Amino acid sequence: MIGRLGIRAKLIAASVVLMLIAGFAIERLGSRSLEALMIERTMVQLTGELRLAEDIVRRRCEASPCAVGDTLDELADELGALSGGRVTLIAPGGVVLGDSELAAEELARVENHGSREEVIAALATGAGSSSRYSDTLDQRMIYAARRHATPEHGVAVVRIALPLTGIDDALGRARLFLLVGVAVAIAAAVAMAAFGTHLLTRPVRSLTEAALAMAGGNLAVHAPAQGTDETAQLGRALNRLSSELLSAIEELRDERDLLASILDGMNEGVLVTDGDARIVLANRALRGMTLVGEGSLGKSVIEVIRNASLQEALDRADTSSEAIVREVELSGLMPRKLLVRVSKLPSRKDRDRGANDRGLIAVFHDVTDLRRLETIRTDFVANVSHELRTPVTAISTAAETLLAGALGEPEEAAEFVDVIDRHAKRLRQLVDDLLDLSKIESKNYRLVLVEQDVIPVVGHVARLLDEAAKRRRVELRIERAEGPLPARVDRRAMEQVLMNLLDNATKYAGEGAHVTVSAQARAGGGVEIRVIDDGPGISPQHLGRIFERFYRVDAGRSRDLGGTGLGLSIVKHLVELMNGTIDVESTLGKGSTFTVRLPPTGERASRDRG
Repeated sequence: MIGRLGIRAKLIAASVVLMLIAGFAIERLGSRSLEALMIERTMVQLTGELRLAEDIVRRRCEASPCAVGDTLDELADELGALSGGRVTLIAPGGVVLGDSELAAEELARVENHGSREEVIAALATGAGSSSRYSDTLDQRMIYAARRHATPEHGVAVVRIALPLTGIDDALGRARLFLLVGVAVAIAAAVAMAAFGTHLLTRPVRSLTEAALAMAGGNLAVHAPAQGTDETAQLGRALNRLSSELLSAIEELRDERDLLASILDGMNEGVLVTDGDARIVLANRALRGMTLVGEGSLGKSVIEVIRNASLQEALDRADTSSEAIVREVELSGLMPRKLLVRVSKLPSRKDRDRGANDRGLIAVFHDVTDLRRLETIRTDFVANVSHELRTPVTAISTAAETLLAGALGEPEEAAEFVDVIDRHAKRLRQLVDDLLDLSKIESKNYRLVLVEQDVIPVVGHVARLLDEAAKRRRVELRIERAEGPLPARVDRRAMEQVLMNLLDNATKYAGEGAHVTVSAQARAGGGVEIRVIDDGPGISPQHLGRIFERFYRVDAGRSRDLGGTGLGLSIVKHLVELMNGTIDVESTLGKGSTFTVRLPPTGERASRDRG
């Protein structure tokens, strides 16, 4: 309770308590001193009256016998009236012979006074006194006794008693005056203490308000620091502390912002957990990799990223002193392959539990594209090796056959030479396509995008392939707009795109098929070129991969027709380098349609040169 009081209340309470203790001490000491003084004066008075009474008893008993009870009781009554007190005449054995406050017939019921303190002292030393409560008179009394000089008269001790009622009344009035004085003193002390503490605590209150404002985050506030006393020194210390804290907080804020900028600017994902395996930090890259939201802070990793391999790596790192490296694969809307390195954070002393609370830091590297490229490279090497093996094997076999003696057979020799020539041309075409594809993908294949009419390009390519189409018994048609169709294209690249599309259409459409190339203006601007055939078509499972390198719908037929499997891949890259798009639609038994869309000429290409 006291601990919740303020300084002013404590000082006032201390002043009141001190005044009460002082008043109680003064009352006790003053009352006892006053009582002792008044009793002493009363005793002096009693001693004088006692001597007078003892002298009267002695003279009266010498003049006439005093052994008769009624006579001594009457004498006691007479002496009591003269002295104004209670006079008691006591026999040597302690029997009461007369008492001014009792009737003669009541004396027989009075107890023996031989054990009274003042009586014992009077018999022993000649005089005695005491003060006590009288059961007979039901009040506090003071007694003075004197030994009678002639006990042979029957009286051994003469005692006079006076009630202390007057002294008690005087003491009561004195106590009342003292209490009133103490109350006035306490009121004055409280007023002075309140005023003094107000002056004393006013700077303390100002310091407290400033300190509370600082604790609430307002470090710009200044505590009063005028003067040279302790509160001024405390105010200057608070101001210095506030300034240093503000500087430290600004430095920490700058470091935090710098760290946040670094973390958010990293391509690697960073995940930090505390000692309870709860997420305390996840940077932007990690949220992009794993679709982790900002609401994941405070949750466990397994709640946010449901991956057993990642959780196993975290568990192992928590019990190991070495970093744990794992490659984890995430499924879902954004499948990812991530290389994760998990290690412990530096030790930090837990103030509450007194234990080393070490969290974990996990760094995520997105290796999805790297693994995809590795797979593409592996597949590319395998496909190139496979595609090269066929013509090389055919050429080698034909050459060995010729060397073995077929040169002597003109018809057989011509056949094997034709095999060598055909496969050498296929091999050269494959090498050329590989070189072109390599240049395109390495950004070394330069295009010169010039605004020009695409109609002449379409007509030129159609004329080049017209003879081949007739040999394959395929009808080649051209549909074009009346006016020019301008587009920003590279003429050589555009010819190569159309050459590949029309060549494929005439090759795979089959005898009696129709191939149509149409060039039209797009409704939203730009040019749309379509190559349409009514051949066997392409099944849906192949449409999504038709532009991949070395992908063939019918591998055996493609090789027989001299295809390399790279044409459509080259077409896609070239169209994209000209800022266009290409797609395919096909229905089995009804043919296929390849559509090239070129942007309007007013749009500047993001790159004029590959």
